[in-house]
Order: sequence, then C-alpha cells, then structure tokens
Amino acid sequence: MSTIPAGFEILHLNDPVMDRLAPVYVGLGADWRIVLGFHVASSHCNGRGNCHGGTWATLADVLMGLSVGNVTGLSGPTVSMTLHYMAPATMGQWVEGRAEIRNFTPEFGFVECAFTAGSEPVLHANAVFQRKFPPHGAIAAMMARQNSTGNQLGDRGSHSL
Repeated sequence: MSTIPAGFEILHLNDPVMDRLAPVYVGLGADWRIVLGFHVASSHCNGRGNCHGGTWATLADVLMGLSVGNVTGLSGPTVSMTLHYMAPATMGQWVEGRAEIRNFTPEFGFVECAFTAGSEPVLHANAVFQRKFPPHGAIAAMMARQNSTGNQLGDRGSHSL
C-alpha cells in the first residue's frame, strides 16, 4: 500500500464517476485552499501506463469546481475548460493538484489549476463555472474537522500557477 501524505483524507462526493477513480484524497493547503491528491493506479491509466487524459479532465474539473464553491460560496456546472498536458504521470506516482480562483462575478467563477507528480508539472487547466449552488458538504465538513484540529497541509510542493 502506498503512503498517503499527512493531512489528506479520502474524498467522498457520492458521485459514480469519481467512485470509479477512487481513492482520491483531499486536504487543505496552508492557505486553506483545497488540494487534491492521488496515487496513479491502473484505473487512471491508458494502455501505456500513463494517467489518461480523461482522468486528468475529470480530476481537474472536480478540483476547480470544488475550489470555486469553497472560495466564492457558490459553484455549479462547468461552462468551459481548457487542459494543457505537460508531462506523463505513471502508475504509482503521487500526484497533487491545487487551484487558484482568478476572478468571479455573481454568475461565474474563473479558476485555474496545476497538478504535479513529484516536483514535475504534469497538467495545467483553466475553467469557467456557473455559480448556482452552495459548496459541497464534504468540503465544508473537512474544513471544520481540520480547523478544529489545526491539521492542515504545509506549503510543501506548492507552485505558482
């Protein structure tokens, strides 16, 4: 079994698509922003043993959508998303993704994210989300637990977007 870094817990979204990619982990950065993490497994990979583009798209979409809800108080459907595949991530590697809200209006949230495998950038994405619904309850519960224990991730592995 691969080691999960301190400060991460399993992400439970009650989402059949994400259930197929499980386990995916979530934590909070030093700035209380959401960090998504996972070990690349065979269920994430294409025939060459690299993380599949569809897996990247799904995980980037989830990270950015959750982040918009967490930071702005509302999130909703993806309006548009652009992905830039920068390098492969292979089976067994620990991957982390972090998002940054760039702007938001009453109707839309503008966000970008970056994923790294080790110290290597592997994916950059940006998206626009409608702002219609309150943040996901799983994130609010995690923030409350980590706030009460003071257990949040350090700034290790962080990077500029």
